Amino acid sequence: MTYLETHPLRGAFVSNKFVHLTDLIAAQGEELLRDANINVPSRAVSIVLLIGEHGEISAADIANLLRQPHQLVTQRVDMLMDLAIIERMSDPRDRRRKILVLTTKGIDQCARLKTRMVQVADAFVALYDEIECDLAAIATRAIDALERVPILDRINSMRCSSSGDMPDHFERSKQ
Repeated sequence: MTYLETHPLRGAFVSNKFVHLTDLIAAQGEELLRDANINVPSRAVSIVLLIGEHGEISAADIANLLRQPHQLVTQRVDMLMDLAIIERMSDPRDRRRKILVLTTKGIDQCARLKTRMVQVADAFVALYDEIECDLAAIATRAIDALERVPILDRINSMRCSSSGDMPDHFERSKQ
């Protein structure tokens, strides 16, 4: 058992657990991608799939669709460019705008990814059955709840409810 698993306040360290789970899935993802002769880093899979599905797309659009920081997407795009999986081109409709497209190698890698991701989705369904919890659905519900009412607001509402007052913003966000 780790320090965080035995700590009396272990329930407050949920983000650490999710980071550990994310890192574990990403590391195992690297192995399953190599096994299928896919040269895409596991943390960049969604970018390759998005480009493959859209044909062409900007890094800003990818960041918005994935709800990830633009800088993080740009770093992963640069990595994929170094691997010759994608290339950046000027948008023919707007020369100031840069779009991303798959290279010939990227098209092959994307096709392999789609096949492997079907298998991965099936493996996660089996995992969810094993642990009796759909982690993806629970994560989505938790994200939505925290976007509606951030942790600090929840703490403040607990303070107020113990004194009998409920902040207006908490009441509005529950409606």
